[in-house]
Amino acid sequence: MKYFEKIDKDLLNNRALNSHEKLIYIICKSFKNAPRGCRISHKYLMQRTGIKTQPTLIRCLDRLTLFGMLARKQIENGTCHYVFDKPTMQEYIQHNLNKRRRISLSKNRHNRNLNTALSSPNVINIGKVIK
Repeated sequence: MKYFEKIDKDLLNNRALNSHEKLIYIICKSFKNAPRGCRISHKYLMQRTGIKTQPTLIRCLDRLTLFGMLARKQIENGTCHYVFDKPTMQEYIQHNLNKRRRISLSKNRHNRNLNTALSSPNVINIGKVIK
């Protein structure tokens, strides 16, 4: 069974996006009308696009989000839900920003605790401190 996906020629002529980003967008858009929405894992996208590393895939997805073409929210361990309508995109972007802020705060709290533990008089420095 063959399926065809119509794409806007502006997407093809867009010089701001690279080929991987265009292909990711087309794949995600093709799942838009699926019964449970567009829910695709990073592993599936990497297999379909030929991208070798997950940071490269995430960078492409972040750029698509930056251009306002899609937004994603992690719903399970490896699966993300992708949306294309503006109000839901804003909600997902806000959710991701709050999540990143919480992660950043917890890392800063951990680093402060580690620095205070290292500056304790009970700690013996063996070698030169590299900062």
